[in-house]
Amino acid sequence: METDSRVKVGLDALLEALQRQGDRDDHDRGLIVERLGWTPEQRLDANTAFLRFYFSARPHGPLIRDE
Repeated sequence: METDSRVKVGLDALLEALQRQGDRDDHDRGLIVERLGWTPEQRLDANTAFLRFYFSARPHGPLIRDE
Protein backbone atom coordinates (compact mmCIF):
# COMPACT_ATOMS: atom_id res chain seq x y z
CA MET A 1 0.00 0.00 0.00
CA GLU A 2 2.89 2.35 0.77
CA THR A 3 4.26 1.79 -2.75
CA ASP A 4 0.92 2.87 -4.23
CA SER A 5 1.01 6.14 -2.31
CA ARG A 6 4.62 6.80 -3.43
CA VAL A 7 3.65 6.14 -7.04
CA LYS A 8 0.70 8.54 -6.73
CA VAL A 9 2.93 11.21 -5.19
CA GLY A 10 5.44 10.68 -8.01
CA LEU A 11 2.73 10.91 -10.66
CA ASP A 12 1.29 14.04 -9.04
CA ALA A 13 4.72 15.67 -9.03
CA LEU A 14 5.25 14.70 -12.67
CA LEU A 15 1.88 16.13 -13.70
CA GLU A 16 2.56 19.35 -11.79
CA ALA A 17 5.98 19.71 -13.44
CA LEU A 18 4.49 19.15 -16.89
CA GLN A 19 1.78 21.73 -16.25
CA ARG A 20 4.36 24.26 -15.07
CA GLN A 21 6.49 23.54 -18.12
CA GLY A 22 3.46 24.14 -20.33
CA ASP A 23 3.29 27.68 -18.94
CA ARG A 24 6.25 29.10 -20.86
CA ASP A 25 6.63 32.20 -18.67
CA ASP A 26 6.58 30.17 -15.45
CA HIS A 27 9.05 27.70 -16.93
CA ASP A 28 11.40 30.50 -18.04
CA ARG A 29 11.23 32.19 -14.63
CA GLY A 30 12.02 28.89 -12.96
CA LEU A 31 15.08 28.38 -15.15
CA ILE A 32 16.29 31.92 -14.49
CA VAL A 33 15.87 31.55 -10.73
CA GLU A 34 17.65 28.19 -10.80
CA ARG A 35 20.59 29.52 -12.80
CA LEU A 36 20.95 32.65 -10.66
CA GLY A 37 21.68 30.32 -7.77
CA TRP A 38 24.53 28.58 -9.61
CA THR A 39 28.11 29.14 -8.59
CA PRO A 40 30.56 30.41 -11.20
CA GLU A 41 31.98 26.88 -11.43
CA GLN A 42 28.51 25.43 -12.12
CA ARG A 43 27.92 28.05 -14.83
CA LEU A 44 31.26 27.22 -16.44
CA ASP A 45 30.48 23.49 -16.31
CA ALA A 46 27.06 24.06 -17.89
CA ASN A 47 28.53 26.22 -20.66
CA THR A 48 31.27 23.67 -21.31
CA ALA A 49 28.72 20.84 -21.50
CA PHE A 50 26.60 22.85 -23.93
CA LEU A 51 29.57 23.62 -26.17
CA ARG A 52 30.59 19.94 -26.17
CA PHE A 53 27.07 19.01 -27.21
CA TYR A 54 26.88 21.76 -29.83
CA PHE A 55 30.17 20.86 -31.47
CA SER A 56 29.25 17.17 -31.52
CA ALA A 57 25.95 18.02 -33.24
CA ARG A 58 27.41 20.68 -35.58
CA PRO A 59 31.07 19.76 -36.12
CA HIS A 60 31.30 22.00 -39.20
CA GLY A 61 29.99 25.14 -37.58
CA PRO A 62 26.64 26.89 -37.26
CA LEU A 63 23.63 26.34 -39.48
CA ILE A 64 23.32 30.07 -40.14
CA ARG A 65 26.39 31.90 -41.36
CA ASP A 66 26.88 35.63 -41.80
CA GLU A 67 27.97 36.24 -45.35
